[in-house]
Amino acid sequence: MGQSPSITAEIEIQASPDAVRSVFMDFGRYKEWSQWYFEPVEATKSPTELLEGDRMKIDLGAMKFEASIVKSPADSFSWDGNFYGLLAGKHEFMFNPSTKHAGGTTFLQKEEFRGVFAFLMAPQLGLSGSTLSNWNQFNADLKKKVESSSS
Repeated sequence: MGQSPSITAEIEIQASPDAVRSVFMDFGRYKEWSQWYFEPVEATKSPTELLEGDRMKIDLGAMKFEASIVKSPADSFSWDGNFYGLLAGKHEFMFNPSTKHAGGTTFLQKEEFRGVFAFLMAPQLGLSGSTLSNWNQFNADLKKKVESSSS
């Protein structure tokens, strides 16, 4: 059996990892700057209170599903999601200090896919391109929001 397909998207943001993570974790304001939307299933929990195993509602526009939090330390945030049992994956967002711009952040998204239709996310098939485009748009929107907030 071959390696699971994966996708990665990254962008440089001129703000600290803490500043980027703060905007990222403010799910309630996503509609101001993003087409994506996340919210905890348990309405009494704020995004910063989410722990491993907690559930989230994820809306990526073309795809809506629930996911379980895998981890949420200061330098990353990840969930494990499943789309009707057909396509699943661990999606991770990372807030790394930039090696290119002092004081900046390298924001990275990556996902390893599994499931019956995971093969559709292979680079030679069409879905990985539209998924990557969607992720790059989110990254650009996050960059714009963070950099306009910090200026």
